[in-house]
Amino acid sequence: MIKAGSFFRKTVTAQIEKALAKSDSIFVLGYSGLTSIQMTDLRSSLKQNQSRILVTKNSLMHRALKHSNIDGLNGLISGPTALVFSSQDIAAIAKMLIQFAKAHQSLVLKGALFQQQLFDHRALETLSRLPSKETLRAQLVMALKGPLSGLVLTLKGNFNKLVLVLNQIKDKKK
Repeated sequence: MIKAGSFFRKTVTAQIEKALAKSDSIFVLGYSGLTSIQMTDLRSSLKQNQSRILVTKNSLMHRALKHSNIDGLNGLISGPTALVFSSQDIAAIAKMLIQFAKAHQSLVLKGALFQQQLFDHRALETLSRLPSKETLRAQLVMALKGPLSGLVLTLKGNFNKLVLVLNQIKDKKK
């Protein structure tokens, strides 16, 4: 018969490992001093951004990270720590978390892991100042559209001049 504590540890570790496997980015937060209402607000904000937060014992987080072969985050997990799992745009989640941290001084954004690359707090702040993915795509489209539009207008102008010249020649011959 399995003891309740052992069953709980295995279940939570498996849950963390599953979330680690499904997520593109993992944020490590220090939440010491946040009230339950503030944590609920944070959870709902993350849910709106299709992300989720998990708070559990640090030893279970370390065990799950070790089983998932994820390096780099173990040094960030100390004290009251929460993990945020997201498959969305890392810049949008970083922006939301930094805004929440500015409003609630008790929340500390320790770092994040995205595509096996570790980001510290400073890098996440820089990342949060970037425009959204949709805005960057629109800027790219406009940058590509500019030269093409200029080429089309230039060619159109030459064709218009050619038509005008041909019309003048036709009128002279009449």
